[in-house]
Amino acid sequence: MLIYGNKATKTGHKDLFGVKCPHCQTKDSLEMYTFSRYAHLFWIPLFPYKKEAVTQCNHCKQVLTKKEFNGELMDRYEEMKKQARTPIWQFIGLFLFGILVATVLYSAAEDEKRDKQYLAEPKAGDIYEIKTEDGNYTLYKVAAIKSDSVYVMFNKYQSTARSGLSKNEITATASFIKEDLSPIAKHDLLNMKTKGEILRVKRD
Repeated sequence: MLIYGNKATKTGHKDLFGVKCPHCQTKDSLEMYTFSRYAHLFWIPLFPYKKEAVTQCNHCKQVLTKKEFNGELMDRYEEMKKQARTPIWQFIGLFLFGILVATVLYSAAEDEKRDKQYLAEPKAGDIYEIKTEDGNYTLYKVAAIKSDSVYVMFNKYQSTARSGLSKNEITATASFIKEDLSPIAKHDLLNMKTKGEILRVKRD
């Protein structure tokens, strides 16, 4: 269950000397407060998205929102807005998201580097996650390496989704056809990776 919403935090306060209350006309009775409204997820601030302001009269207690400001109050608000800084902590969510994206990209790059190393130096027992020409997914298992060729065992099963490659029936040793080995030239392995035919290499 996602818990999300928005909150506001006060960023400024000022007594508006020389300004009359629009309601009771009392001079020097107004106070202005500025706020920064931010979105949050599980109470973690994501990003600020709106600046707000209100005034309160200490004499008649009337409260006005920014959309109710007259020209003079709006001018004072614009002055305050220049001084009111958005709190840095309201960007925590964006910062954490940036770290997450960077981590995922780094991990993907490292996985790609590792796979290419495994394909350049194949070993018996390596398992290749394969995307077939018809868009299904299956596994090849390296049975032997002779000269410049890698001999793989095909799998009996295919899956319509990549997630299906983790199912017991397709990962079981008995699922690979040992009687019919197919050679693949070593130099073709990296090409298959580049073309997206080999998605991942697993090595124990």
